[in-house]
Amino acid sequence: MLVRVPETQPSAGAAAAASAPSAVNPVPEQHSERTSRWRSAWFILATLSLVVVLIPVLARLLGVEAGPLAIVVSLMPWVTLACLVPLAFALFGRSWPLVMVAAALLALCAFWAVPLFTSQQANDGQVLTVASLNLTFGGADADAVVGLARDNEVDVLAAQEVTPEAVEELRVAGLDDLFPYSEVAAEPGVTGTALWSRTPLTDAQTLERASEVEELGGYVSHAVRGDIEVAGDTVTVFAVHPVAPGLKQHAAWKADMERFTQELAGQSEPTLVLGDFNTTRDHRAFREIESLGFADAADQAGAGFLPTFPEGRGPWPFVAIDHALVGHSDLVATGVSTAAVPGADHRMLLVTYSTR
Repeated sequence: MLVRVPETQPSAGAAAAASAPSAVNPVPEQHSERTSRWRSAWFILATLSLVVVLIPVLARLLGVEAGPLAIVVSLMPWVTLACLVPLAFALFGRSWPLVMVAAALLALCAFWAVPLFTSQQANDGQVLTVASLNLTFGGADADAVVGLARDNEVDVLAAQEVTPEAVEELRVAGLDDLFPYSEVAAEPGVTGTALWSRTPLTDAQTLERASEVEELGGYVSHAVRGDIEVAGDTVTVFAVHPVAPGLKQHAAWKADMERFTQELAGQSEPTLVLGDFNTTRDHRAFREIESLGFADAADQAGAGFLPTFPEGRGPWPFVAIDHALVGHSDLVATGVSTAAVPGADHRMLLVTYSTR
C-alpha cells in the first residue's frame, strides 16, 4: 500500500529568509564610499587653491618680487579674499591641518590690511587738501580736472603724464586761476610731471631725469618739488611718477624706487609726497619708504582699500598705486576718496589733512 506524504508549505519566516540577499545590506557602505570620494575631492581642491594663495603671500612676506611676482604682490587685497577659498574647501573636506594653514594665511593677510581700516585721530580742523592724478598721456578731460579741484577746494594738485598740450588745455579750463603757483615739467608721452599750488610754492625745482629709459642715472619720469606753508610750518611737497614694473624685468622700476627712497631718507623736515607710484603698500620698496617715517594717507585715515587703476578698462579698478605720503610732520590724513575723470585710466586721489 502506497502512502502519500503530504507536501508542506514553507513558513513565512523561511520564505522571507530565502528571499533575503545572502550579503549584508550595501547601502551604508556605498554612502561611506561616496563621502570618502567627496572628501578626497575637497582635499585636492583645498591643496591646489592653497598653493595658489601661498605664492603671493610668501612673496609679500619675504619681499621677493622677481619676474611676475612684482605684479602679483600688487593684488594682495584680493589675495586676502582668495584665502577664504582654500579655507572653505578644507572645511568641506574636514582636513583640519589644511584648515589651520588656510586660517593662518587669512589671519596674516588680514593683519597686513588692518592699518587700512584703523584711523589715526587728529585734534585740529582741516588745514590742507591735496589731489593727485595721472593724466594718461595728457588725455584727461581738463574741465573735469579743474572742476574736481574747485569743488573739493584742493590746495595742492600733483599730476603725472603731463604733456604740453594738456598744460594748455588746463590753462584754458581755468587751472591757473585756482593755482597761480606751479612747477611744471611737461613732455610728450608719459614722462611729464607737474605741481600746482594755491599758495606760494617756494624753492621749486625739477629733479634730474635720465635722458633715456635705459639710462638709470636719473628718474625715468620727471619728479618735481617745492615748499608750501601749512599751519605755520614749511612743508616740502614732491610730485613723483616712478616707472611701472615690467612683467619680467624691473630694473628701471627698482632704480627709480631706490633713488627716490634715498631722496626721502635725506628729508628731516615736514614732507608730503604725491603721485602715481606704480607701487602698492604691499611692495617692499613702499614699505621701505614707510620705514623712514612716512605714512600713507589711506592708512592714516582708515579709508579702507581704494583702488585707483585701471579706471575704465573693466568693471572697476583693482590696484591702489596712487598715494599721498606724509613724513616728519604733524599732518594726519582724515579723509581719502577717489574720483573718476573722463579720459584718464587712473582715478583722482583726494586727501584732506588735519594736524595732531
